[in-house]
Amino acid sequence: MESELQDGINRQAIEWHVRLRHGDDAVWAGFVEWLAEDPRHQAAYDFIEQIDLDLDKLLPLVRLEEPADNVEVGPVGGPARRWRWISAGILAASLVGVMFMSIGTGKSRFEIVTRPGEIRQLAISPGSEIVLNGNTRLTLDRKDPRFASLAQGEALFRIKHDAARPFTLEVGDNRIRDVGTVFNVVHDPAGVRVAVAEGEVIYNPGAEAVRLTAGQALVDASADNSVRVSDVAAPAVGSWKTGQLVYSSAPLSQVAADLGRSLGMEITVVPQIADRPFSGTLILSGDASKQLPMELRRIARALGVVIEPAGGHWLMKPL
Repeated sequence: MESELQDGINRQAIEWHVRLRHGDDAVWAGFVEWLAEDPRHQAAYDFIEQIDLDLDKLLPLVRLEEPADNVEVGPVGGPARRWRWISAGILAASLVGVMFMSIGTGKSRFEIVTRPGEIRQLAISPGSEIVLNGNTRLTLDRKDPRFASLAQGEALFRIKHDAARPFTLEVGDNRIRDVGTVFNVVHDPAGVRVAVAEGEVIYNPGAEAVRLTAGQALVDASADNSVRVSDVAAPAVGSWKTGQLVYSSAPLSQVAADLGRSLGMEITVVPQIADRPFSGTLILSGDASKQLPMELRRIARALGVVIEPAGGHWLMKPL
């Protein structure tokens, strides 16, 4: 049974190896997801790729002859001769594939987008992964696994330390340099939020160079370009993955934005309560798509507000 499963994984690895030769960004994104599904996928793909490279080394030993112009090309006779033609074809295809992957891939950066309410997990390199929250746009580089760019939304990063090649995250005009850690980043119209669960990051190393360690958070507000550092509960960083939103004096405008990503909807807040602070934990049921009104009523009671439909979105207002 195990051998059959491994055979299936190997077949999938071969299929991905072929598809990547002429694949676009969507194909590459699918390949990254496939790698993240099972650690055996990476090992199988590496094995297939090595076979391809080994075949490439043998190609100069193969003599490929074109048929004469006056010879009709028909079925190749005899098992031995047929195998020689098939082998030559495989070797030639292998060489083309290797050359294409080396010099013909075009743009190396590609974007991954999640739908509102969707969560996706990506393995970007051995020991490093990114989890994307809903309504998030993240750019990766197939040539540089130590780079990412968060255009909007929220993502949790678990990065393996490499002193020689630090991981760099672009967030708009800002930069975050990772020093081997687990950290969460939000990028929305209100600004940038960073929270560290493990290890350490440096925010804008070429400018403010704010160093954050485990249990610290930073808010870079768009409204006044202020950068504020505060303490957070390290275990709560990235808790949205399990349906828990933890706050300490967070404005309701921030809570509404977080709820929108997790529940897959747009929630706006009337100005008079947008800055009202909220402290506590909101536990999402995980079944909001089926019982959305009930979920919102429960959340509204916890926040001490009313959440009601308003022309295609939801509006948070005082009781």
